[in-house]
Amino acid sequence: MESLILLKRTLTAEWLQTKHKENKQPHICKKETREEFLKRIETLINGIIDALDNGEAPVLQYVNYRDWDTIEYKNGEYLQPTEKKKMSYIRYDDAKSLKKFSLIIKVLSVIYKQLQENKFCTKRDLYYQDPEAFGKQNVLDGIVDNIAAILDVPRWELNVLASCKGAIAGDLQFCNENGLHIDCRDTKLGVQVPAHKKDMVDLRTEAQFLLIVEKDATFQKLIENKFCEKHAPCILITAKGFPDLGTRLLLRLLWEQYQLPMFALVDCDPHGFEIMAVYRFGSKAHASENHLLTVPAIKWLGILPSEIPCLNIPHSSLIKMTSKDQDKTAQLLTRPYVKLNWKMEAEIQKMFQMGYKAEIQCLDSLSSSYLCDVYLPCKIANSSWI
Repeated sequence: MESLILLKRTLTAEWLQTKHKENKQPHICKKETREEFLKRIETLINGIIDALDNGEAPVLQYVNYRDWDTIEYKNGEYLQPTEKKKMSYIRYDDAKSLKKFSLIIKVLSVIYKQLQENKFCTKRDLYYQDPEAFGKQNVLDGIVDNIAAILDVPRWELNVLASCKGAIAGDLQFCNENGLHIDCRDTKLGVQVPAHKKDMVDLRTEAQFLLIVEKDATFQKLIENKFCEKHAPCILITAKGFPDLGTRLLLRLLWEQYQLPMFALVDCDPHGFEIMAVYRFGSKAHASENHLLTVPAIKWLGILPSEIPCLNIPHSSLIKMTSKDQDKTAQLLTRPYVKLNWKMEAEIQKMFQMGYKAEIQCLDSLSSSYLCDVYLPCKIANSSWI
């Protein structure tokens, strides 16, 4: 398709400009080693011991990105920290944070050993080492995030893996850490996306584009309708909902290596837009990692709010927004990347005014093959994206 050829040229030029800019920013280019991460843990623990020896209460601290005034967005890039920093503190002498302090030290000891031996474990494995101490899985997940923030280390470099729910199909081959060759071209259900970059080695593809699909049901339907064969060569990928770390890492690696045109197909609702935005602009909570995870070149392919009247989707296939949906949509209009993109802003305003949601599956009301054979190829051929 001519539209893909033109987009590819533009994206490659933009990528080269971005790399040139990043080369002037040492904090972005620098890649730290496992030994340096171990040194950070040792320095942290020694500081705690010294404080206790001196009769002082040790304090752990990290930058908190909960508030939007600590984040900035530059057009065409991703959410990133501002110079203004808000700190969070975990104090040894505070009864409210003492348990959290002790759990951080407990998990740090495991992480230190994992890094020393260059071994990996999952968050689930870590939780079941002492479920009574953690209480709930999300407590352990938060502790790992806190440790990454305290050490100022990307979460995946701690050798603690989050389970990856992503799946991939189409023109992609790669190897895992043990040299096992994985071919995604002949899968009938999708190949599981690895949880860590160590298992994403020697990526090979001749794909002309990549389609990110919000839901597994849509992903499976596209495989069943032979989307990858009809529009070959291409790649399909889904995180089965909200983007997980492994899927985002793989997309970033493919972008760095191939500058593939990438499109996001999500529900026409505020949650679908949020999913696309995390892939494209990053998340507020992990702003310090966004430069390693986002692909700002991802295009919002659909379903766009402005398309709903034109598609003649039966009213019975639409879902009325709840008050929470309306509040979420209104909040999206305040996002910096929405305010700086007038087309995106107009679509979100249309979504709010419409008062209805449209899931990807609503296209089935037009035809069971409409998504695969009409909607997606026409959208890409006509460059109908944002």
